[in-house]
Amino acid sequence: MATLSEVGHEEDGSPGAPIADGTVSSIGFHGLLMPGTAVHATPLYAILDLAGDAFVVIDAQFRIVLFNRAAERIFQYDTADVMGRSVHMLLPERYRSQHGRQMGEFRAHSGGSRLMGERRQICGLRRDGTEFPAEASIAWVNLEGGGAYVVVLRDITERTRVEQQTARFGRIIEQSINEIFVFNAETLRFVLVNRQARENLGYSAEEMMRMTPMDLKFEFGEDAFAELLRPLQDGTMDEICFETFHQRRDGSTYEVEVRVQLLRNETPPVFVAIGRDITERSHFETLIRRQSLYDALTLLPNRTLFTERLSIAADERQQDGGHGGLLLIDLLGFRMVIDSMGRAAGDQAIQEAARRLAGCLRSTDTLARLEASEFAVLAPNIDQSARIGVLADRITAAFEAPLELDGIEVKLSPALGITTFPGDGVDSDILMRNADAALWSAREADPPHKCFYTSDLDTEVNTRIAIKSGLARALDRGEFSLVFQPKVDLRSWTVCGCEALLRWRSADLGNVSPASFVPVLEETGLIIPVGEWVLETACRQCRLLIDRGFPKIRMAINLSVRQIRPSFPATLTDILERTGLKPDDIELEITESVVMKDSVEVVQLLQELADMGVHLALDDFGTGYSSLSYLKLMPLETIKIDRSLITDIATGAEDAEIVRAVIDMGHSMSRRIVAEGVETEQQLAHLRRLGCDEIQGYLFSRPIAGPDLMKLLEDYSTYA
Repeated sequence: MATLSEVGHEEDGSPGAPIADGTVSSIGFHGLLMPGTAVHATPLYAILDLAGDAFVVIDAQFRIVLFNRAAERIFQYDTADVMGRSVHMLLPERYRSQHGRQMGEFRAHSGGSRLMGERRQICGLRRDGTEFPAEASIAWVNLEGGGAYVVVLRDITERTRVEQQTARFGRIIEQSINEIFVFNAETLRFVLVNRQARENLGYSAEEMMRMTPMDLKFEFGEDAFAELLRPLQDGTMDEICFETFHQRRDGSTYEVEVRVQLLRNETPPVFVAIGRDITERSHFETLIRRQSLYDALTLLPNRTLFTERLSIAADERQQDGGHGGLLLIDLLGFRMVIDSMGRAAGDQAIQEAARRLAGCLRSTDTLARLEASEFAVLAPNIDQSARIGVLADRITAAFEAPLELDGIEVKLSPALGITTFPGDGVDSDILMRNADAALWSAREADPPHKCFYTSDLDTEVNTRIAIKSGLARALDRGEFSLVFQPKVDLRSWTVCGCEALLRWRSADLGNVSPASFVPVLEETGLIIPVGEWVLETACRQCRLLIDRGFPKIRMAINLSVRQIRPSFPATLTDILERTGLKPDDIELEITESVVMKDSVEVVQLLQELADMGVHLALDDFGTGYSSLSYLKLMPLETIKIDRSLITDIATGAEDAEIVRAVIDMGHSMSRRIVAEGVETEQQLAHLRRLGCDEIQGYLFSRPIAGPDLMKLLEDYSTYA
């Protein structure tokens, strides 16, 4: 590569050799700089050649007469390639037509003696055709024998990129939907607060710069806040996360989730806090939590909350030597109300029954609705065990008068199972089982009455043993069968899928309710082989649907939490291959217990199933307590709202609000929403208004056997 000291000389070193087209003399220009001095011996020339900035000297005809090494590096030309050529080769084409005029104006205004022009930003053109931003200072130098433009140029590509990136990050921070605060690590004063935070709090940017985080968190003093930040300062934590309340300018507050980090390398060090308004999320989770602990119809505690209180009371009585009592109450005759008068009348009956039961209790007692017509009473502290019998008599008396429902008198007869603690046990599960055994005996009496638990009333336990024993042989005996409940698309009112449901007809026990035998399958681990049988049988039914011309009906199959193990995807693949189905033909329904398990293995396995093409659905949403953060982790395509939320959707404001929230939340995460247990036209109309995607329930069809499903589809004529 030719250097500046080499350009313009003959091999013998004589001065005045032509450059490029031979019209410009290098030594002539250097002579202007230092008259009488040879080019290669010019100290200033050598200095320029070593400078970090590009020096480009142009004569009055805009031809390049000097090009130092930095210019070679920036423009990607050797000196020999540019000497004597027009400087326009270094400019993008769009600037060339105006360049001569602009330089002439600059020269004219320089007064003939201007040494350095103002610094300005220009655009250069490299040899490979790429453009780059540059910062340039231009001077016109008048010397004897002529003059020249001296351009000192610096490539600012990286600086421009950083500035643009900084500006972009600034816009991102300013426009973020989260609150972002940056505050000095020593003074704690804010140095940056984005627009979302300012709008939420009601302060201007100038006002925020005079404030600290303690001005927003009324519950934090200076010492408490310093203690909160200490793990970041001492390096034991990289990030802290907490929930708090921010106080607006008008004094109102809102709940936020805040994450704080310390940036030590900044000068000075700063804390960065990102806040997210969680008011709506907290409200929704409170509704779900309430739903998981309280009965929606009566607003009484449900089984979960009742069992918690029973456990606490039993522990306390064991410690202080006192007595407590537990009653289970079943209102016989309730099923007849439902069958003869409908569910609405049944709801009225339950609400009136709850009022009568509550009127029999002390303020310290707990009344709960466990299911359907079954209630429970906890008397946590009684002076003697016999007192619980008095309470039972009071409850029986409360139902001597019939209930009046829409002008019709209805008689409900309470059967009561009673147990006491610590005499009959101190474990809540044992106490509930004992009371259930006593209730079973009370139901069998004619007329039904109260019954205290005794050890010879363990029939319920014996029945459970019989169920467990029968289930061990049921699969080999061929006692299991499947029924199928259609799912309907609300937009097209077409059957879009069906759910496979397990049934058991025992040779010894007859038809056994799934509520009785499915928990035993889970408990014993029999759910694994039985689950595989269900999966393959349901897939074979799906194959029959496809072969009969119903290819768009996806088969939904319930998946137990115990089936979710590493070998399951391989098992599923084998079944699909044997039955000739594609993964897209089936949908696996998981329960909230699977979601709440929140283990890496579960998430990975579900993701593996989703990657195969299998559809995944969350079943019975609303019966447990699912965090939204868990739902986002799971590759779910469908969320099924539990029937307990659908029952009163048309009349219960709270249930309707929860269902609306579930639908909106699900759609925001691109999930389809299915409502279970739809039984009335009113429920259907309400779900349509809320934007629900699919329904299943008795309104369209009860669960039916495979041949009946075929007949229903053919009669319905949904598909050609």
